[in-house]
Amino acid sequence: MSGVSFNRREFLKLFAATAGCFVATAAATPFVPSLGTARAAPGAFHFPQGLASADPQPDAVMLWTRVEALAPEAALPNGDVDLYVQVSANTDFTRVVLQQAVRATRDADHTVRVFVRGLVPDTTYYYRFYAGGDSSAEPGRTRTAPRPGTKRDVRFATVSCQNYEQGYYGALRRLVNDDIAAAPGEQIDFVLHLGDFIYERTGDVPEDERPARLIGPLPDGTEPWVPDGTRPWWQKGGQAAVSLADYRALYKTYLTDPDLQAARARFPFVHTWDDHEFTNDAWQSHDTYFGDGEPAAKRKVAANKAWFEFIPAVLSQAPKFNGIERAAHDFRHARVENGELGEPDDNYLYQGTDNLKAISSLTIYRTLRWGAMLDMVITDLRSYRSPPVITKEVKAFIAGAPVPPVRLVKLLDAGRTANDGNPPETISYGGKEMPNPRANAPRGTQMGLPQKEWFKAAMKASTAKWRVWANSAPALQMRLDFSRIPFAGLEDGYVGTDAWQGYPGELAELISFLKEEKIGNVVSMAGDYHAFAAGRLPVDPDAENLSFAAVEIMTAGISSGSMYSGAARATRNSGFFHRAVVLDDAGTKRENWNNTLVNGLRAGILANYSASEYIHNMFRNERASPGLDYMDADGHGYTLVTLTETGMKVEQVNVGDVTKDAGPEGAAVLRRARFAVKPWDDGNEPALEGPDFEGLPPYPWTTGNHEA
Repeated sequence: MSGVSFNRREFLKLFAATAGCFVATAAATPFVPSLGTARAAPGAFHFPQGLASADPQPDAVMLWTRVEALAPEAALPNGDVDLYVQVSANTDFTRVVLQQAVRATRDADHTVRVFVRGLVPDTTYYYRFYAGGDSSAEPGRTRTAPRPGTKRDVRFATVSCQNYEQGYYGALRRLVNDDIAAAPGEQIDFVLHLGDFIYERTGDVPEDERPARLIGPLPDGTEPWVPDGTRPWWQKGGQAAVSLADYRALYKTYLTDPDLQAARARFPFVHTWDDHEFTNDAWQSHDTYFGDGEPAAKRKVAANKAWFEFIPAVLSQAPKFNGIERAAHDFRHARVENGELGEPDDNYLYQGTDNLKAISSLTIYRTLRWGAMLDMVITDLRSYRSPPVITKEVKAFIAGAPVPPVRLVKLLDAGRTANDGNPPETISYGGKEMPNPRANAPRGTQMGLPQKEWFKAAMKASTAKWRVWANSAPALQMRLDFSRIPFAGLEDGYVGTDAWQGYPGELAELISFLKEEKIGNVVSMAGDYHAFAAGRLPVDPDAENLSFAAVEIMTAGISSGSMYSGAARATRNSGFFHRAVVLDDAGTKRENWNNTLVNGLRAGILANYSASEYIHNMFRNERASPGLDYMDADGHGYTLVTLTETGMKVEQVNVGDVTKDAGPEGAAVLRRARFAVKPWDDGNEPALEGPDFEGLPPYPWTTGNHEA
């Protein structure tokens, strides 16, 4: 590259063409630009959160970074920073195809998003940012998607749930290192992040565990909660984010992690969100920290703006999908107060002005195409969902139920559509009755009507070999079959209702739609539950004869506490139920929770008293969790997916404990569980093959013994 520098006038001329736009088009003929030092000598700026790319298109990709001025005088008088991006076809930047000036504004916390167009399909590119004489430490690597219709295999990874305080990101370093070592044809094309990129609460560590690392005080935040004598010292400063400054501080802290930076620099990411980007168990613009919560439109707008600033995605720039209009759009400023939600319409969208403004400030559901092999449908299951059916009042009413009964959840979720439009005036449990709180309410929803209609249209219009549903909330059935425990007088219940199990009516509608329209090769990729799982999605999980229309692959968290550890903690003072979670095998604790969820409570309990396979088979309930074929609830890691013309291959990579920093080598792999799925269409049903293991299988599986 030339050593000639831009002067101030030349830089401003370069910048003027795109100020406020940040859409760049690669040159038709590659060129070698000058190295600009527009305003300041080296050492004036740095890029503490690294760089990233996202949502690859056949001819375009979104690039991102954040810059900081190490001295205030290095920035413009209003605090903005001029910088530029370079995109090259090779690592030494001797074949630069784009050089574009952009401005990192103080209003956007000095983050920039550059949508680069005019690139060659199915091509690897490298990129870096400059501010003055300073550049991002390492160049980023990204790639474009193949042309529509190109029959090429696609390989991607799915990740989710990365609580900064609960663990390190050694799984991401393992993903990066393994990909560098892989042959070019075996390297992944992109990473699908299924949400919980940040956690909005600090001090969010179980009381009997020490944090792996701590986040400092938030700029605003709720009042720190003080230990009550049982909480450990680190929770004294625990806070919840309440302002834009708080959410920005969390993203900036999370993105200082070197393993997360390395992954974002190596792979283009495709993102959706879950609840913790806003608030735990989020729905619409509602706060859920204390009891049933309260309206929080100001926090929702702040959370949306921070997500848009720090998470690159192709939204307003997204093209039509097979004639379907784009729904996604960039963040739009909205002035709101925390006013009342108002009344819900027939689709459970609350009509309060502040609520409507807050949730419409950013729309992220969208599609991504990868040649002829993959159409990805990316959903938002938080912004339009109805409130949970298990409220504080209902929890008190069913206090004797170990988990929410399936019967009651279905009834409450159906609202006024229950019993063919004749909902009961009261609900009953354990010989008690209370007024039906949802008797006059619409049926529950996670998607909201516009998104649901868009989802159906996208699935129906898809022409790819495989359709992947980027689904932050798992749809697999996870139940406890208490009705099979003699004389207990208990009902079957859901293990959690914050995912699709809390919205069974809409889930049944969607799976029935896939079945009736004979839309095959649909795979839901899910996160949220901090466990690995695999199975098939039934049209009606309670039908006498089960029929399946899709496959779901659930990935564990990168660092958030595992589902198994949470279940073990919650039942440690209940001997009977604890045995269903933890098997004490001659002093060795084993994850019996997998066995209980897949094979039923009786199989889980009896595992503590007999090692006989004959007895286990006698008491196994194949419909304990209908469609759930595999569960590995103890661990952390990611999932690798390869889609080909002849099938799908899945590899779940469990790296085990992440409470210690694995360093540059990355976390060691505890096990790899592999599955295969052959294509299905014309109303046929999917079949899941596996698991096959490399490494120690989770209980109750053994090498060559596929319990599922």
